[in-house]
Amino acid sequence: MQMHTKTLAPIFAMLSVGFAAPVAANLKPGSVMTKDGAEITPTLQTGISSNNNFFSTPENEESRLVWTITPNLKAAIEDGPDSYNLDLGTSSSLHNKDSADNFTQVNIGASVHKEFTSQHRLDINGDADWLYEPRGSGLTEGLGDAVNELVKYQQQNVLLHYEYGAQSSKAQVAFNAGFFNKKYQNFREISQYRDYDKSLIGVTGYYNTQASTRTFLEVKQENYRYDFIQANGISRDSDDVKILIGMEWEATAVTSGSFKLGYQNKDFSANERESFSGLSWEAGVNWQPLSYSTVQFITSRSAKDPLVQGDYIKESVYGVNWTHNWSDYLSSLAGVNYTDEQYTGGVGRKDKSKSARLGLNYVVSQFGMVSTYIDFIDKDSTQTAIEFDRVIVGINFTFALKAN
Repeated sequence: MQMHTKTLAPIFAMLSVGFAAPVAANLKPGSVMTKDGAEITPTLQTGISSNNNFFSTPENEESRLVWTITPNLKAAIEDGPDSYNLDLGTSSSLHNKDSADNFTQVNIGASVHKEFTSQHRLDINGDADWLYEPRGSGLTEGLGDAVNELVKYQQQNVLLHYEYGAQSSKAQVAFNAGFFNKKYQNFREISQYRDYDKSLIGVTGYYNTQASTRTFLEVKQENYRYDFIQANGISRDSDDVKILIGMEWEATAVTSGSFKLGYQNKDFSANERESFSGLSWEAGVNWQPLSYSTVQFITSRSAKDPLVQGDYIKESVYGVNWTHNWSDYLSSLAGVNYTDEQYTGGVGRKDKSKSARLGLNYVVSQFGMVSTYIDFIDKDSTQTAIEFDRVIVGINFTFALKAN
C-alpha cells in the first residue's frame, strides 16, 4: 500500500481544541441584499505559511511553503425571530515542492432557527464536508513521507435541538437528536475499518435563577457503529452515555461561560475491549477585566474513540487564550494549549501535546485585513515515531465587501 498525505490541512485544529476566540478587532464584511430578502456576504482569504516539519517526523524534518486560498459565501434570511442560514466554502492549498500535495476541501453548512411561540423553539443544523487528513496524522500517523497519496474522506452531520419553555420562565427542557457519518474515500483495504456512524439522543432540564444564569442536568447517549470488523473479529461498536450537571451564564460585567461535570460510561459491544466508566467534564469561561481585553479558559475530559490504536483514549485538555484590542484596527492573540491522551487496550501509549499561538490582526481598510501568526507545537509520546516538534509562521489577507 502507498499513501501520501502531504497536506497543511490546519494543524491549528490541535491549537484550537475548545477555543472559540473572543471578539477582537476584526474586519466587518459587507453584504448585498437580494430582492427576496436574503443577505449575501462573500469573503476571500489568501495566505502563505512556512512549516518547518511538514511530515510530522521526530527527525530529518522537511520544510514547506504553502499558499492557501479560501473563498466563502454566507447567505442569511431573517424573518422576525426565525432565521435561515447557508454557508458555502472551499479551501485550497498549493505546495512549493510537490504538486501531489495540493488539495481543495469543500464545506457546506445550513441552519434553521424557528420559534413557533414564545414556548416552542427549534434549531436544525447540518453540514457536509469533503476533507483531507493532515500530513502525519490520522491513518498516516508516524509514517512520515512513506506514502504518496493524500488520504481523503467525507463526513456529514445533522443536529436537531428543540426547547420547550419561555425563556423568561424558571424552567425549560430541551431535546437533542443527531446523526454523524464518516467515510474514507481511498485506501479502502485499511480505511474501511474506520468508517462509522454515530447517532445522538439527549435531554436537558434547565432551571433559570432569574440572574442571567441557568443550572442544568444533561443526559445523552451516543451510539458508535462501525461499518466493518477487522480481521481480528473484534467489533469497535460502543454506546456512550453521559450524565452531567452544570451551569451557564450570560455575559455580566466581567465573565460569561459554562461548565458541566459528571459521569461517562463507554460500553463496547465486544467483551474483549476495555470499557470506560468515570469522571467527565467540559468548561469554557470568558473573563473580561477590560472592555477591550478578554481571557478565555477551557478544559475538558472524556473517553473518545481512537482512529488507529487501542480501545479508547482518555483525553484531558487545558487551555488559555487571550485577545486584546489595542485600537479599532489592531488586535493581538496569544494562546497556549495542553492535551494529555492515555490509550487503553494493551497499547501502552501515552501522548502529551503542547501548543501555542501568537498572532496579530490589522484592519487595513473597510475592504481588507492582514493577519500574521506563529504556531509552536511539541508532541511527546511513549512511541518515539509519533513524537515531533513544529513551527509554522504565516500571513493571511482577508478581503470583503465594504460594510454598510
